Amino acid sequence: MDVDQSYSNRENDGEGGNAIKRACNECRTRKIRCNKESPCSNCQVANRPCTTSEPGLRPKEPRSRVLISSQYERKIDHFEDRLASIEGMLRDLTASLTGLRPPTVEGNTQPAPSPATVRGSTPHAVSGSDHVESAEIDETEISSDDHDDAPSTFEGDSSMAAQTAYATEFLHDAVSRTSVHHPGIQSALQSLQQIAAMQNRETARESRFEHVVPLPRGGFRELPMPPQAFVVDLLRGLKERPPRSFTLTWICAMSTDVFSERTAAVYFPATDYSLHTFAMVNGALYFLIQERAWFEEGDRRAELLQYQAICRANLETALVHLPLLMPPRKESVEVLLLASAYAVEMSKFTLAWRFNITAATICQTLGYHRQPQPQTDAATSDITAALFWFVYAFDKAFSLRFGRNATIQDYDITVPRTLGPTISVPDPAWRAVFSQWITHAEFIGKAYEQLFSPAALTRPPEQRAASATGLIHMLDAMMQRMRSERQAAGLDVDSVDDTDGGDQGPFSVQMSVASDDVMFYSAKTLVYRAIPNHDGHAGSMCVDAARMAFKRHHDCMRIAGDDLVRSGYIHWTILYVPFVPVIVLFCHVIETSSLEDLQRLSDFADSLQPLCSTSKATKRFYGVCQVLYNVARLYIETKAKQDEDLNLVGNGMDIYLSQLGFMPHLDMSAHPDATFADTSMGLDMRQTAELGNWFSGNRHVLGLVDDDMVDFDPVMWTLGGS
Repeated sequence: MDVDQSYSNRENDGEGGNAIKRACNECRTRKIRCNKESPCSNCQVANRPCTTSEPGLRPKEPRSRVLISSQYERKIDHFEDRLASIEGMLRDLTASLTGLRPPTVEGNTQPAPSPATVRGSTPHAVSGSDHVESAEIDETEISSDDHDDAPSTFEGDSSMAAQTAYATEFLHDAVSRTSVHHPGIQSALQSLQQIAAMQNRETARESRFEHVVPLPRGGFRELPMPPQAFVVDLLRGLKERPPRSFTLTWICAMSTDVFSERTAAVYFPATDYSLHTFAMVNGALYFLIQERAWFEEGDRRAELLQYQAICRANLETALVHLPLLMPPRKESVEVLLLASAYAVEMSKFTLAWRFNITAATICQTLGYHRQPQPQTDAATSDITAALFWFVYAFDKAFSLRFGRNATIQDYDITVPRTLGPTISVPDPAWRAVFSQWITHAEFIGKAYEQLFSPAALTRPPEQRAASATGLIHMLDAMMQRMRSERQAAGLDVDSVDDTDGGDQGPFSVQMSVASDDVMFYSAKTLVYRAIPNHDGHAGSMCVDAARMAFKRHHDCMRIAGDDLVRSGYIHWTILYVPFVPVIVLFCHVIETSSLEDLQRLSDFADSLQPLCSTSKATKRFYGVCQVLYNVARLYIETKAKQDEDLNLVGNGMDIYLSQLGFMPHLDMSAHPDATFADTSMGLDMRQTAELGNWFSGNRHVLGLVDDDMVDFDPVMWTLGGS
């Protein structure tokens, strides 16, 4: 279009002849009467230029011609290119979902995360708690770390992977000839095959919370909370009737007054409160409501569980928004300790380990592991010491569970190993239980360091045997001291009836004492397993300790009385550290075909079955135990029959069991042609390899119960084996 001319020249062009005349600009500026002529009389007298503008418009500046067609043509081409790219991505996605897309990475069979999973797995680390309210969860944010360009998981792996590939073809032929007559064998062999394959790849563990909610625009302070009247009633009852159990709430909140102050800061904020306070209040409410729900039934319990779910969502949302660099303060240790406890409760052991590592680092930064300074008041030093010892107990347990070195070393600790006198506990017997927890943590830390760490496995077997013997003596002394402390506190597990545990709650004194026995016998089993079984004595003692652990387990299940209490016991005792007796009795059944121990495995799995509906982790652990029982039963059956095909399948089982480190010690004297059986050095190397493989396989199989194992469903494996 042509360049527009100024509106001041329109009268000369003849376009505005019929327009309504207006006062000129000069007269309107000076606010004097104008005769509306051109030029007006005032401008003529003053000898000024007389101009008039139309209302609401101003003169337009000259503009250059715009080539509209060329610009829009380029934009349309750009849109076409982007649409073509999107179409290609959709085709690839459709092909991958329908199984038509050829695999680009061998072994990369991880399903794509759902939108809900993406939302719950995207922690937003912020610079500080003062600005957390501005961070929101982006529901469309997806990690940019694609696995398509990752190297093949099995590329360049050890010979164990080659054995797995060979065994797969080997067993496929055997199973095809025997599955018609023995339908359970195929299920058992597939179970072993998948367990062995999962051990030899870099399993992608996606540790995430499942109940994270998007933050409101106003930040975490606008998240819903349980009703105010309910919380006030809960606090009032807390003062009048303190709970009989000893949860981590009492360590982190320390007193009813402190907890009430923090809760009031959230419900009646006079000033802005921090994310730490919000997380602490919701975490404490979560555990306290859980405790209260144990004693309620029907609609009242359902109502409490709804309030607990609100606190759970708030806690998880707060935890994923914690700063990446936590400030070295007592409040940071408190919230991280509660986060670790909550993660254990949810069977998120990987997350619990990460939270606790940060807490341990902060404890050491603040000097909680050292003798307090003389000027520190007793109440403060008792609180910090209690916080440290709970972090220490988690640290040693996760060290054994994950096969990693502990963050806190025993030689660096000088703080007293007791619960300070200024700390109020609901029952004096809890002080003895607290001491037992520290003792057990110290023992399993030494067991990993001296027997199963990479450095320990390089030591000669006789040195490891000497260390194991010393640890056994240490454990016996600990258990003797524990019995004395129990008697002084009036505790006798053997005299507890069936209802005591259920009346006292999930972490009652009696339940803790009984579960401590389970953990100590499990630890004893672990240490005996490291002693070479030359004369059969160590092996028999190992099996006896495993049987005692099973016996105490059934005592705990009897004392609990309620499925929710039993579920808490399973999380904090059986799944907290690897329950070694399951693997030891499994190996013993494979070696001796003991029907009594096979029945023990069956009874143990049956005790877990009613709890599958209360916990995903328990359901997975039940599936693992059921698989081990089915494999052991079928192994005995195949070895007992003189059938060539069944013997072939039995040999196939040997391959997978040996890969997992579960095969019994071989009698090398029966194989004089063995390549390294003639020298003691070769025997030592074989024993070292067996011990390392056994510990690795044990951690691997029991680690499959982690709720963050995204591609493991052992329950479906048991369908064909029962």
